[in-house]
Amino acid sequence: MCTNMTLRCWIFPDGNIALKLRVRVRILLIMVVLLSSPLPGVLSDENSGKDDSLRHSSVSLHQWQRDGRNPIFVPRDDFDRRGSQAPFVISHGGLWWMFYAGIGDDYIQRICLATAVPDDPTNWQRHGPVLPLGMKGSFDELSATYPRVHRIKGRWHLYYSGRSNQEGPQHFSNYRGIGLAISDDLKQWTKYSADPVLEGDGIREYPENRALVGLGNITELPQSDGRVRYRMYYTLLPGLRDPDWEKNGTWHIIEHKLCAAAESDDGISWTDRKIVMDRRRDVPSEDIAVVGLNVWRKATGYHGLYTGLGTDNGSYSLAEAVSQDGLHWSRGSKDGGKDVDNVSLRPAASGWESGMIGYPHLLIEDDQVRIFYNGTGGGASGIGMATAEQDPSK
Repeated sequence: MCTNMTLRCWIFPDGNIALKLRVRVRILLIMVVLLSSPLPGVLSDENSGKDDSLRHSSVSLHQWQRDGRNPIFVPRDDFDRRGSQAPFVISHGGLWWMFYAGIGDDYIQRICLATAVPDDPTNWQRHGPVLPLGMKGSFDELSATYPRVHRIKGRWHLYYSGRSNQEGPQHFSNYRGIGLAISDDLKQWTKYSADPVLEGDGIREYPENRALVGLGNITELPQSDGRVRYRMYYTLLPGLRDPDWEKNGTWHIIEHKLCAAAESDDGISWTDRKIVMDRRRDVPSEDIAVVGLNVWRKATGYHGLYTGLGTDNGSYSLAEAVSQDGLHWSRGSKDGGKDVDNVSLRPAASGWESGMIGYPHLLIEDDQVRIFYNGTGGGASGIGMATAEQDPSK
């Protein structure tokens, strides 16, 4: 049976701003409809993947409580009036330091900073852009977005994704590098180099790929000799161009995104690049893409949050996974090995986040996990937050 499906999706063909597109995708459907409504709980895993150690693991989904004051941060100034995208929050010195991509009146993304007292999360002091864009011909000539901050060897490292004029076979080929800026106080930043410290190459499965963005976070791996090794999770963009994707029904090809990881001893030279999570074509909540793996360590192993892009609602939802080593991930399945939905936070029925749950960043607190995320428009409607209790023993 051939059916026309109307999907609401979020794609970024020019990187300037998330544009709400209503597209008609012709898809050949031969499917069995599974009437299931996954609630927060535990999914047993009969993982048929390569890592047998995960065969009997489970995914405990957090029960997220949206903050009643959402959105807690709304675009308003000339440097972010068109959107406040991809929040990344550091708790330091009694303040929340929020880095985000401000989309200005010129529709250009720049890395911006705002600070707030945690007890008053709707009252932000906006400091504006903290980094200039690159020179003509550089990897960050056109824009800078998706900030990620981590303290390495006593200094703050800010990683960001640049957009250039370079084109290639990938749909998002002008996102070709992750840059680095360094600071001692979180306010004044100096670019480490005019070149990126990480590019989209070096992945065995996609040797021709060059496209990537820095959606993800950084974890620390203590070594037996006392050193600390760092693992960066980022998002690879191997999806290929198709100017007639709507006619050809190739949304799943152009929007193919997956989660990767690289490691470093100094936060500058990144090696051991590998894919750690790909989309599941048989799960409608993430059959198009998986994006932005955020990882933290618990007593029982690693837990991860990411967003899946799927044909079930044509947009992004928050999903969860578990791992013993931070590299091989289990997303849960039903008895018999059939993959199932592991979504823990979906777009709301109406309001500022009805279009998507996008670009989440997690902040681990004493007895709970907090996420900051974008809603409709990928930042156009602002930034919200949600919290969930966690058991430190697990």
